Amino acid sequence: MALMRSRTGFLAAALLLALALTACTGAPLEPSWGDISLLDNNILVTFGNVMIQLNPVDGSPVNLYDPEGQIRTDPATQTARRWEITGTDATTRFYQAPFLWDEDLLLAPSYDRKLVEIENSAARLVNVTGYPLPGHIVAPVLPADDLLYVPLSENDLLALNRDDLSQAWRFATRRGIWAEPLLVDDTLYVTSMDHNLYAVDSVTGQEIWRLDLGGAIASAPVLHDGALYIGNFARKLYKISLDGVILAEYSTVDWVWGTPTIVDDTLYAADLVGNVYALAIDGDGFVELWRQQTAARAIRPSVVVYQDRVIAASRDHFVYWLNRETGETIVRHDVRAEVMADLLLLEPTEGLDIREPLLLVSTMARDNLLFAFAADGNSEPRWKYPR
Repeated sequence: MALMRSRTGFLAAALLLALALTACTGAPLEPSWGDISLLDNNILVTFGNVMIQLNPVDGSPVNLYDPEGQIRTDPATQTARRWEITGTDATTRFYQAPFLWDEDLLLAPSYDRKLVEIENSAARLVNVTGYPLPGHIVAPVLPADDLLYVPLSENDLLALNRDDLSQAWRFATRRGIWAEPLLVDDTLYVTSMDHNLYAVDSVTGQEIWRLDLGGAIASAPVLHDGALYIGNFARKLYKISLDGVILAEYSTVDWVWGTPTIVDDTLYAADLVGNVYALAIDGDGFVELWRQQTAARAIRPSVVVYQDRVIAASRDHFVYWLNRETGETIVRHDVRAEVMADLLLLEPTEGLDIREPLLLVSTMARDNLLFAFAADGNSEPRWKYPR
């Protein structure tokens, strides 16, 4: 791996170097970042070897119910049973949330080389050993109609038949895949730690084209107006055509990990020394609107845009709400631990019965695992788990 030239980004670079080496050696990653998602209009938090569902209104654990609608109880203690899954051994690590596989069955990618089957209604591991895989997983599995696309962190992309999880095809990379592939029509766009962005036929697994971007790529591309946008460890943000031509690039101060966020033809991104960027997408180029040194340490998650604010969370323990026009910090909140997981913005819907939009922030500390803030950041957390 190339020698680092960043000055103030030394600690962030050391972190990423360690993680990149882990991807090559297959050693367990510890501590883990988690994942936040929605399942049945409840919050599903995945961290280490634990998954738990929480009520989005107050952060309380979700109870299990029997077919008659009665709360299930533990026969020994007579206490309510919660929707909670614990991995079978210390090597189990769920970096990503499970996804719906078939009716009441979830499939969870585990770092220890397997897919774990879960009965959703009973919060029960169906098969303890899981379905074996030829590599570790730190990125989401992409479910499609007939296939599941499984990125392996040390090497390849697998396509598994959805009905029986047999292998349909395998696409090789040299350094592994740390991000969910992007499926557009019949083409998968796959980023790799080997510096390449690949276009792959989603049915056959055949390579259509590859593009060397000069640095490892740990995030998924985003599609906007017929072009791909991506950041990487070469300290660049790119606009790339769907046939693999670089249309524009912009140099950042340090490595970019998170997927860019695009709202109203403006791209927002952050780097691993705490800068946040706003770039206007102007024809085939980028126009810098502002760049702010926001955080004291790395910003790994993608930024979130909510109304007139840009939200970024850092390894320096803070979540920042920035003025969308200027990038200046309006307010920040201390979550008392490093933030590595992507943020989740929840807005009230018919099924999601919350009073206001919420921003969910997951940290790397079990005693401060999840915070729910009002999306505008103008108050202390609405709730926290654990309490």
